Amino acid sequence: MPLEETGRWMPAWLALVRTHSRLWDRVETEMRRDSGLTMARYDVLMHLDLAGGRLGLTDLAGAVFLSPSGLSKLLDRMEASGLIERQPDPDDARSAFASITARGRTLVREARQSHHDFLQGTFGDVLSARDLADLTRIMGRLDAQAHRS
Repeated sequence: MPLEETGRWMPAWLALVRTHSRLWDRVETEMRRDSGLTMARYDVLMHLDLAGGRLGLTDLAGAVFLSPSGLSKLLDRMEASGLIERQPDPDDARSAFASITARGRTLVREARQSHHDFLQGTFGDVLSARDLADLTRIMGRLDAQAHRS
């Protein structure tokens, strides 16, 4: 590939990688400081809470950013901590559900406010409505391409 071709997209790629790394480190640090949760635990609890408290493990795996084995290990630890419970699917012996416990629901709802305050300061207060729409559109296009590859 000619160097002048990489010069067209390389600055955007580097900006994306740097920004993601910096923001993720801050998000993870703030989440742990404010709630004691990792972002992975928050992600699982948030999806369960928003789904009404219960999701099939296949649906949960599709919603979070972990491999199936990574999710299974995380759910083991979360169940041991009293944040979720797993129940077998009475209609399909190969399937199961994850349900949020009262403790998990309380924890994720308390964490959500400070997390949203952080996101407001990072995105809402910094980017205009048009910037946010452009960023969402661009990230959607990149995500769609990643799924095709």
